Amino acid sequence: MAPVDGKSCSMRRMRMIVGTIFLFHCVFFFLFIFSPASRRPVKSNRPRSYWLDNSTVAVQTERISYEFCVAYNVTKAHGRFRDDGLEPISLAIHTTSHYVYDVEEQCSTRSWNGPVSVALFVDRFSSNAVDYLYDLHRCAPKMNLHVVYRLSAFQKKCEPIFVNVSNMPCSNFTREFRGKTVGKIINSFGIYPINVMRNVARRGAMSNIHVIADVEMKFSLGFALNMKKLANVYINGQEKNVIVIRRFEVDSSKNVPKDHTELFNMIKSREAFEFHHKFFPLGHTIEGLWHWFRVSRNYTDPVAWEIPYKGSSWEAQVIQHRNDPYSADYMPTRIRDQQALIYELCRANYTFLLASQVFNVHRGVKIAETNINTAVVNHQMKIRSRAFQTYKHQIDTKYPETHRRCGLFVM
Repeated sequence: MAPVDGKSCSMRRMRMIVGTIFLFHCVFFFLFIFSPASRRPVKSNRPRSYWLDNSTVAVQTERISYEFCVAYNVTKAHGRFRDDGLEPISLAIHTTSHYVYDVEEQCSTRSWNGPVSVALFVDRFSSNAVDYLYDLHRCAPKMNLHVVYRLSAFQKKCEPIFVNVSNMPCSNFTREFRGKTVGKIINSFGIYPINVMRNVARRGAMSNIHVIADVEMKFSLGFALNMKKLANVYINGQEKNVIVIRRFEVDSSKNVPKDHTELFNMIKSREAFEFHHKFFPLGHTIEGLWHWFRVSRNYTDPVAWEIPYKGSSWEAQVIQHRNDPYSADYMPTRIRDQQALIYELCRANYTFLLASQVFNVHRGVKIAETNINTAVVNHQMKIRSRAFQTYKHQIDTKYPETHRRCGLFVM
């Protein structure tokens, strides 16, 4: 056998090492290119909001519920809400640009002594409502503002929103200025995604205790502070409780009652009524009104007691915890949208507690549906059956043991 040359042996070893390294790099490159992780979008290091120039703020958005984009915390609430060591109650309201006056009123100290979480739905024509509320926040800083818009037909991703910022002093934020500014805002027009908006307002709230309300509802004087201690006892994220709030309506020509004493006198003189008492009493009437007044009169602070679930037509307004169930965002607007949440709370074995003393009021007595609302219902009826089947399957899967407790959900 011929002797092996040491030099050629070293060369062969070197070629083997180089080949092994090359093969390793090829395998690594192949796995990286074709792995699922490599196809994920790279997360931007850009902050959620940033200044484009001296007068424009850009706010990043994220996709929710398949067809919507949301910019959370366009403004952030700040204030001394926890000085007493208790968790504040956030008023979680939702709206379009048509009701910016009501948003402004809810953010005033005389209306709500606590943080306010506002979900605002806009389109191309109403987006300047964002500018107005951004300016309002400088003068009424208790508001967390979240902006929602619908993706267009061929839009694949959510884009940032842009806010035009003025540095006008609050002293110039006069009624005359507000009237002129709001008068230029065009209201959005289309199907309003009510449960999407309710969920955005709750998820964007700065505290763990929420009361969800339509923006037009006026709360009794000092509601947030009067209910704070009671809410901290029952709404703690551990026990399954929600607190039910009585709702009323008054003639649009009358003043809204500030407390249960004024409300009692207006009820007796038939100037105030239980909410939707002519239009849909099955969804809102809560038995024992006179007992409620007696308890409210006999106690200095609000108290609560258990009441039964009323059935799948019940549209109770509740105080609940961040960890409690959220609204089914696929439910058709104005067809059992709020009832679906209350039914789920029942199926999840929650206890309904009625609070004394506090309440809210709608100015105006509803007698019949408006033409626009009728058109919305007619449109949404087309997705009713599919939504019902989805909801029924989800609820029965999550809570298989509570059929008898709550009865059937009728839609």
